[in-house]
Amino acid sequence: MLRMNNRIALGSNLGKSIGNGTTNRYFTTLDGTADYYTIPTVTLGNTFTFECEFSLASLTGDQAIISNSALNEYVRIDATNGGVDMQLKGQFRSNSGKFVSDARIHNLKLISTDITVNQKVEIYYDDVLIDTYLFNVIGNTVWDGIGVRRSGLTNYFNGVISEVKITDGTDLIRYYKLDEDLSATSTIIDSGSDGSNGTAISISSSELFVLEGADWIGAELVVNGSFSTDSDWTKTAGVTISGGSANSVAVASNNLSQNIGSIENLIYKVDYTILNYVSGSLKSLVGGGSSATARSANGSYSENIKSVSGATFDQIFLQAPSAYTGSIDNVSVKRILEAP
Repeated sequence: MLRMNNRIALGSNLGKSIGNGTTNRYFTTLDGTADYYTIPTVTLGNTFTFECEFSLASLTGDQAIISNSALNEYVRIDATNGGVDMQLKGQFRSNSGKFVSDARIHNLKLISTDITVNQKVEIYYDDVLIDTYLFNVIGNTVWDGIGVRRSGLTNYFNGVISEVKITDGTDLIRYYKLDEDLSATSTIIDSGSDGSNGTAISISSSELFVLEGADWIGAELVVNGSFSTDSDWTKTAGVTISGGSANSVAVASNNLSQNIGSIENLIYKVDYTILNYVSGSLKSLVGGGSSATARSANGSYSENIKSVSGATFDQIFLQAPSAYTGSIDNVSVKRILEAP
């Protein structure tokens, strides 16, 4: 049913709302092949606002944000070209190169207004106007899917979508925070005035993140990061684990590695301590993604590294690019969702 703009507006803030005032929440990474959300049909006139937060895991192809399952209508991210595509009421609009695709959290906002015979849609990316589309048709906009385009060519979103907000011009009628633990439920809660809960499709897990500053930090991925036992790590010759730390003799390319299940193109927070330093240098890597600096002094280090493609992109490496003598301790790797 079409929502009429004749109610008192709720006191809602449609700006950035990362975190919902909490210090921990669940995020779900859609797999790009089968995962998505269905929502009860929402029917809008030409005046509405749509907003969401998103973080891409795949940086290629089309990433559907919201769509109509019966009609070939959608909003999607063109991850290859860094643009926003829309098809409404049979008309397609596109831009290219408007932003840089990465694995950070970004804000997308569409503000649609009725201007005589045209529908004007302004597109904001991280609160910056990047384009304006005109649709010279009359009719409703209808949506019922998040993270999927099911009519025409099927597209699935690969990454995180959260904070989905839809207003009908005056009222926040739909608000899907998408912060449920989807290993325990398939229901996504609508905190808007409609109360129209949706359903997670083909999704059975979520990850708990903790807010640190403006960034969300995921669960610990390293096992035995304290080196309390001589296990869990793959060691090259010249590396020993003893006394609660890993020690390396002065041989170039010595390394420690562990399979942490890291995913290509995602960003990881790597922490470790160098102690008993004698000589050489040490670098941390997640797959083929490398820290910017080789470390050659005692101290605690923290680095954000994006995993890249390669045969071992699911692993963490602590590697000596030049002959290293010293110890390593307190290794931690956690996924990071960074605000822009």
